[in-house]
Amino acid sequence: MFSARALTALLAVVTVTLGATVQLAATARADGDPGSDVLVYQPLFLASDSGISVDEQVRLGDLLHEASSAGFPVRVAIIATPSDLGAITELWRQPRAYAHFLGTELSLAYHGRLIVVMPNGLGFNWPGHPSASGYRIVDRINPSGGGAHLLDAARQAVTALAAAAGVHLKPATSTKGTPSTGGNPPPAPGTVRSASGGTRVLAFVLLGVVALAILGARFLYARHRHAVSARTRRARQVLLARDGRWLLIGLSGAGLVLAGVLFLIPAARAPTPVAMLANNPVLDPGTAFNRPAPNFTLTDQFGRQASLSSFRGKVVILGFNDSECTTMCPLTTTAMLDAQAMLGSARSRVQLLGVDANPKATSIEDVLSYSEVHGMLHAWDFLTGSLSQLRRVWKEYSIGAEITHNLVDHTPAIFVIGPNGRLAKLFLTQQSYAAVGQLGQLLANEASSLLLGHPTVHSHLSYSHIAGISPTTSATIPRAGGGEVALGPGRARTILFFATWDRQITGLAGGLEELKRYQSLAIREDLPQLTSVDEGSVEPSGALTPFLHSLTSQLNYPVGIDTTGRVADGYEVGGQPWLMVLNSAGQIAYYYSVAALGWPTPTRLAHLARIALARVPATNPTSTLAGSPPALASLHKQAAQLIGGYNGLIRRIHALRGYPIVLNVWASWCIPCRSEFNLFAAASARYGHQVAFLGANADDSAGDARAFLHQHPISYPSYGVSTTDLSPLASIEGLPTTIFISKTGKVLEVHTGQYDSQGILDSDISTYALAGR
Repeated sequence: MFSARALTALLAVVTVTLGATVQLAATARADGDPGSDVLVYQPLFLASDSGISVDEQVRLGDLLHEASSAGFPVRVAIIATPSDLGAITELWRQPRAYAHFLGTELSLAYHGRLIVVMPNGLGFNWPGHPSASGYRIVDRINPSGGGAHLLDAARQAVTALAAAAGVHLKPATSTKGTPSTGGNPPPAPGTVRSASGGTRVLAFVLLGVVALAILGARFLYARHRHAVSARTRRARQVLLARDGRWLLIGLSGAGLVLAGVLFLIPAARAPTPVAMLANNPVLDPGTAFNRPAPNFTLTDQFGRQASLSSFRGKVVILGFNDSECTTMCPLTTTAMLDAQAMLGSARSRVQLLGVDANPKATSIEDVLSYSEVHGMLHAWDFLTGSLSQLRRVWKEYSIGAEITHNLVDHTPAIFVIGPNGRLAKLFLTQQSYAAVGQLGQLLANEASSLLLGHPTVHSHLSYSHIAGISPTTSATIPRAGGGEVALGPGRARTILFFATWDRQITGLAGGLEELKRYQSLAIREDLPQLTSVDEGSVEPSGALTPFLHSLTSQLNYPVGIDTTGRVADGYEVGGQPWLMVLNSAGQIAYYYSVAALGWPTPTRLAHLARIALARVPATNPTSTLAGSPPALASLHKQAAQLIGGYNGLIRRIHALRGYPIVLNVWASWCIPCRSEFNLFAAASARYGHQVAFLGANADDSAGDARAFLHQHPISYPSYGVSTTDLSPLASIEGLPTTIFISKTGKVLEVHTGQYDSQGILDSDISTYALAGR
């Protein structure tokens, strides 16, 4: 499974062994991917043999620092020669592919904007955000010429992207010939490019021709009617023979012109599948490769030896999967199954292959169990071996697999390998249940492109982003056994998301049975009653009904079925099983990962529900803070707002001298941040008369942050910053991080990681904020 930390970053495409820290002007060497080593720690990667002076490098570094201080963190990789790519030289002169590769590789440490500059163009990446708007800006910049031209292109890209986001930096200046950005300024991110002026004129002309054709046809028709009434039958026949031809020509011409208009105008405006894919933040378009796939020999779920080379002649879809995973691996394997099914009769020419990526569950029984509960026993080969054998394969495919806090982090990679045994494309599974079918279609299309005859893919899904169904929206889903289950606001609820494959490691049957006791307690004590949701979007067909029948007795709470994945996405589900408490407004008051923390007892769950609802106001988080001192009241007036940047945050901290400060560093893309967020909402409502609470929204999109704050109201504001900005205050090793500052401005404690309970957070507030130090 994936730990919360892994989910926070959506993981890396490729995790390499980090070497020594490379300084600003260090020379790149082939250590896997030297750019990722450097950009983990600093905003600029540039080899010393690039032909750019140290002074020029420093000027670009100053610009990046200015951007970060203004609330626009961005990192830049200037790739002047193939050797700057280390061991992945196949991505030379592919700035888009390398930007995607590098951006996701850095995502464990950095989740912001990334610019890649190569002599033939620029790449842009921002994990979790569409790239199309960024490319509309950087594609106008010409870096040709090498050396200082690459640096000038980087400067222009930084300033143009910042300006489009409303951050105005000092104009970029050239040193050796400024690459041109063209005449008109680039559109702001998110702008839909309309048809050009010429296209609009053409449209009006064509419409005018259509109108004249229709008027002419109408005149001929009127003349014909007059002739029928005034002439003899013979004269009418002559007129019909003559004028009818003109009537037919006029109507045909009008139809053709109108068809042309209808064809041209939508073609100028309608998004193509490629554009939709570029604008979908939860669907990886893939990274192209063209090199031999490293061979390996391991053991499948039946104890048989299998080698990658034995499947030569077929397209191989190879996924690296945790054999005990309850988070993204089921999304990966469902997409693989979908891809094979979409190829119809050609499915026999596609081999599904998995390699175990769990360092602590490597037995044949582990891969056999995963294959059984996911309905894949005879659908694929799930391979394992000794830990040393697996580590060799992970290294050859640059797969990160490690155990953190007893939970497994690994790269959710899917490789498509051609019949010739060469790597064709790498896809990264994203945390979105609704996008699983779209990912399957991407895999199927890639497989079809590699097969002889390019067999038809029997799927026509759009690649547009599929919006989730929020808990603030009323909705109904099918109910197991018939009928419907209602979801949405109106009353407080406890929700359990699960799938039958949870039984592999979580004792699902026993957990569901125990929740019957909670339901009885909830009815008796007026607590939020339980509704369970089976995640049908990644559930083996027909698995739910026999599983429910296998329970010792009927459940006393409803079981809904989320067939589309939109409910799980909208409810921000990060794995299975997943418990949450919602207040009557549909706001998420508490998250609980059963896979990570175990099944809570009924009394424990009741306690958590009481705390969540008692300490998180339904609508107005500042309603209990009336009468606070002026300095704290000013915070409450800015409740749940995103304001300013790092400099504004520092000024606010100085202005709050005399009050203890609790500074929570978070991001909307960070699953653990979201899980603990309502604990801070409750704590700030309880202690906000005495303690100043502040938020630091780090390496995040302002739009995403504001949308998250709207869904999760708190009684204090947040400032948009980068994690590097905060280094004068504290070393930020990951998100979330909470910094406790004394009344005199001294940092007393830095808590790295998620708070799992209200009690622990309240205890730290008492110790570090209220102790009077």
